[in-house]
Amino acid sequence: MLESKDRILGMLWGLHAGDSLGAPIEFLPPSKVWNAHTEMTGGGSFRWKVGEATDDTDLMLCVLRAIESPKKFSFDILKKEMLKWLDSKPPDIGTTTIRGLVNLKSGLPLRECGYVDNKFQGNGSLMRVAPLCLLEESVVGSYQGGLMLGLNDVIETQTKMTHGHHYCVESDKVLIAALKAIMRGGSKSSVFQAAQHEALKSSPYILERLLQIPVTPWENLKTSGFCVDTLCAALWAFLKIDNLEDALVAVVNRGDDSDSCGAVAGALCGAYYGPQAIPERWLSVLEFRDEIKQICLAGRF
Repeated sequence: MLESKDRILGMLWGLHAGDSLGAPIEFLPPSKVWNAHTEMTGGGSFRWKVGEATDDTDLMLCVLRAIESPKKFSFDILKKEMLKWLDSKPPDIGTTTIRGLVNLKSGLPLRECGYVDNKFQGNGSLMRVAPLCLLEESVVGSYQGGLMLGLNDVIETQTKMTHGHHYCVESDKVLIAALKAIMRGGSKSSVFQAAQHEALKSSPYILERLLQIPVTPWENLKTSGFCVDTLCAALWAFLKIDNLEDALVAVVNRGDDSDSCGAVAGALCGAYYGPQAIPERWLSVLEFRDEIKQICLAGRF
């Protein structure tokens, strides 16, 4: 049985690994075989360095830094970190994310920053939300002296800072439910049940999509930037493949939004298998490997 600290480090490193592995083949069509791309090569549309983090890992770190303890989450820190990142002019930033952060910078209320139009159902919150599984159900979210009570409240507010559509909120909640089940040491079947249970409460559509995962072949796996596609692709990799390396390789080789699908799959698989499951040849080049380890060792979780 893995210790909690190992699951946390595995989740965060795994997310980074899936992100950096998938980055060079983002926007490309699916590979002809599931394992055509297996190494941290760098390159791609944004000329990534080997092991460099994209917006997926960058924004995940913003969320992680805002966790003050399992019982306290600071939206003041999150806002500061996200706007600092925006001001750094990152090369890759999603359309919905940039609009939400511009609204955030202008001073709009947190839950009014994200777009709710049906054209904006992207995975920009899903790819960063994983650290919220480290919070307790009774967490207090603080912002400018005000308080919000409960994990669901914190998740929904975090999502709506950039992504206001209900599918985005519901996808985030399903992912957090799955990650919490992993953190409790659950089997893959119990993790999948936890995801279904959360979807049953709020989204018949997401539940329907989850139930299709066991019968979906690799050739039909959707890896688009639509939040539900990304959620299901990540859970497919976690459920269908019995090791982290092959799971991440399989999902990123479907192309399209390969880095975000790889990141979410990496969070699930990293939490389940632990940091030792990440190949050293990947781990050794990750841009934020050491910073993530230092945060984990600080003992806030």
